[in-house]
Amino acid sequence: MQHAELRKRLSDIFRNRPYLRSMFYILIDVLIVSFWHIRRGILRFSRQQNGPIHVLDAGTGLGQYTYFMARKFPLWNIYAVDQSANEVCECNRFFHDLNYPRVLFRTEDLETIQRENTYDMVLAVNVVEYISDDRKVLGNLLHALKPGGMLLLSVQSDKSKQVQPNFTNKLLQNSELRHRYNNLELKKLLKELGYRNIKAHYSYGISGRISTVLGVAIPKNLLRRSRHFLVLMPLYYLLLYPVIFVLNSIDAYFVHLSGSELVVSAYKTEACA
Repeated sequence: MQHAELRKRLSDIFRNRPYLRSMFYILIDVLIVSFWHIRRGILRFSRQQNGPIHVLDAGTGLGQYTYFMARKFPLWNIYAVDQSANEVCECNRFFHDLNYPRVLFRTEDLETIQRENTYDMVLAVNVVEYISDDRKVLGNLLHALKPGGMLLLSVQSDKSKQVQPNFTNKLLQNSELRHRYNNLELKKLLKELGYRNIKAHYSYGISGRISTVLGVAIPKNLLRRSRHFLVLMPLYYLLLYPVIFVLNSIDAYFVHLSGSELVVSAYKTEACA
């Protein structure tokens, strides 16, 4: 099943079933390692803010990070963009039905997006590595930030031997990876573009990879063999989630010498305005 076909199937499943989309978002929140890292970065940034802010969710995909932010920070203004018109439409419908008036989804290309000093935070999770001209996109995101604003970025690292293990890639079998990033080289690129106060750490160390096998890969393979395994999933997660929780906590709160992804925070200074 191709990427676009599976995304469409998910949209068809969620359409007119908002409770299923909400459950899906919650599962991502509790199970997926990359979500734990990004959530931690968002919460850390939120503690630096005194009131409502403007956020760009660049390459929002299924909208899981926007959902987290909208629930946690209802006064934040969130503009989420993606190239999938169908998914954008479905997300707008879902968030409108839940009465989140400060959330808006639109179809935009990150290579051509033009904003100046607009957002306090830009989120780009597992997006940039799929775009050929990544330098241009990172430059566009810098322009979009207000002075003092933060870019929170997650990309595939050069330590990963295959396209893994973030949830969207595993679910959608995305295989169009253009870049894998070296820690030092990515910091150098961001600095050349004008970002400052750049910090990076690895995610999906050994604990994160084991968690992904237990939380995503095994259930997915079981359901591939037979949909009858669906009735066993609640029991499976009831038994395994304590282990997954510990593994995710280790991955999110301890330093790893290597990992399949890099999580980066970088700021726009006054001089870049």
